[in-house]
Amino acid sequence: MKNILKSAIFALMLVVLGSCENDIEAVATNQAGPQLLTPVSGVELELLEVNQDNVATTLVWDYTDFGVDAAATYTVEIAQAGTNFQTPIPAGTTTERYISWTVKALSELLVDNGFAPDVQSSIDVRVVAKLGTSTNALIQYSNIVTLKVTPYSPAVANNCPNQFAVGAGIPSAGWGWSSPLTMLCNDNVLVATTSLINDTFRFFTVNADWGSGRNYPWYVSEGYKISSSLTNALDGDSNFRFTGTPGVYRIKVDGVNKTITVAQGETSASSYWLVGEATPGGWTWENNSETELPLISDGIYEIPVVLNKDKAFRVFLGNNGTNDGNWDASKNYPAFANDGYTITPELVNAEDGDKNFKYTGETGLRLLKINTIAKTITLD
Repeated sequence: MKNILKSAIFALMLVVLGSCENDIEAVATNQAGPQLLTPVSGVELELLEVNQDNVATTLVWDYTDFGVDAAATYTVEIAQAGTNFQTPIPAGTTTERYISWTVKALSELLVDNGFAPDVQSSIDVRVVAKLGTSTNALIQYSNIVTLKVTPYSPAVANNCPNQFAVGAGIPSAGWGWSSPLTMLCNDNVLVATTSLINDTFRFFTVNADWGSGRNYPWYVSEGYKISSSLTNALDGDSNFRFTGTPGVYRIKVDGVNKTITVAQGETSASSYWLVGEATPGGWTWENNSETELPLISDGIYEIPVVLNKDKAFRVFLGNNGTNDGNWDASKNYPAFANDGYTITPELVNAEDGDKNFKYTGETGLRLLKINTIAKTITLD
């Protein structure tokens, strides 16, 4: 592995140490910011899974003099080379003047932030020094070092191989193999976050192998329920076509429950949630038992979910991430009905103490959709 042995002399463990200095109001000085000493620009790092526990490289910088007698907090940032850190990626914070990454940590950091595995990418690295935590805190930037790094795609992630997606509908990938979208696998559930536009794409089980493609009909024939914003493109290859609002989405291909879903946004902050005996998790928020009802396009929430016959559930408008969930922010059957929603006959007022929804259909995998624009609640 190129240059890793050169860095091994530092033999430092990964340092991610926080610092919380007292607020210091000071006038910025003309002193230079931190100066990166090693590695130097042009260093090539080929990251290999077989060496995942080795130190990939160690950044070392000199002392930052703010002109005041106080310690600084340093944050390392990386970015695609030549972008002038328009979208910096935090890569560790410390009060020391060095930081190390293992091969695995650096590879995952890059792949998780959109750098293609098994392809050499040029990245810019800098150190941001901060003194104090107030709005008047002093901030200085180091010189920029450009590294050439090749991250790897894990052969197996948590008991299953990763898969891939390419196509014009995924702008970062396109119809080629230079930068495919990597679907990370965890117990036969594939996930990835990416930008989608109204165009086509396809899933592949093997990187750079066109013959390993799985199109829309393949998943239908296997019994998958698919988000309605993903349709059969009806092109020569019957690819997927994304028809939702262009933007960032979380894609999940669940090989256990046989579902393919898209969720708007990098996080679940805008999602609704389902809790109740009619849903797989029952009446609890513990151990992530609640069912996410994600926003799949502007104003449309939808999820393929197994619903249990003659059981009740409730729609919650948020999730605070604790085992107590978000019991106060919810809407029952009358709340939607009184707002003018047309509700499928298979969902009725449970007439229990909380007037929850009651599912009257047969137990099975259904596509539940709440359209807040058309004011409809449907099941497919």
